[in-house]
Amino acid sequence: MKTLEQINQEFFNEIIAEEYEEQPAAKAGDASPKKKRLLKRLSDVLFYVVIAFIIIATLVFSGKAHEGFSFLGYSGFTVLSGSMQSEIPEGSLVITKEVDTGKIKTGDDITFLRDDNATITHRVIEIIEDYPVNGTRGFRTKGLENPEPDSEIVHEGNVIGVVELSIPELGYTLNYVSNNIGILFLILGGVLLATVALGKALMRRD
Repeated sequence: MKTLEQINQEFFNEIIAEEYEEQPAAKAGDASPKKKRLLKRLSDVLFYVVIAFIIIATLVFSGKAHEGFSFLGYSGFTVLSGSMQSEIPEGSLVITKEVDTGKIKTGDDITFLRDDNATITHRVIEIIEDYPVNGTRGFRTKGLENPEPDSEIVHEGNVIGVVELSIPELGYTLNYVSNNIGILFLILGGVLLATVALGKALMRRD
């Protein structure tokens, strides 16, 4: 027969054992507030990303995407023809950088304004110094897929910039977005409201 002291000791031992067994569960439970804090931070980040995207979209697409946009010396244009198809496919977005025209060399791809105000991206195949006999530069250009060079010499004052980057299909995508900017803002507005609601729900649970 067990003594009272033995019964008390066993009871005490059982309490200690249960305490240690529950300890991992308590630690596991501690992960829930951490998850809530993480979700809240993600919600805050998403909120500011959406706000930034709306601001950028407003600035970039205040006009038509195919007409181009410019920011801090960089410009973006959608390629609407296949004259440079082998390197810059139709529908690409080209990013140009404004440079000193004295640094442009043969083989550079440049974006320029033609005399009819069309925006063209072609390759420089010849540089004409002192053009037209007034100390400025001119550039003979050619589309890679065109059999002949362009008929007009590009005056350096019409050069927008040298191509730094081209991204296939993105130009057409941006054109679509710019033509459906209202729908885009509705979607972003819905995401923004959902983000705010999620953040408030997480704050109430904390």
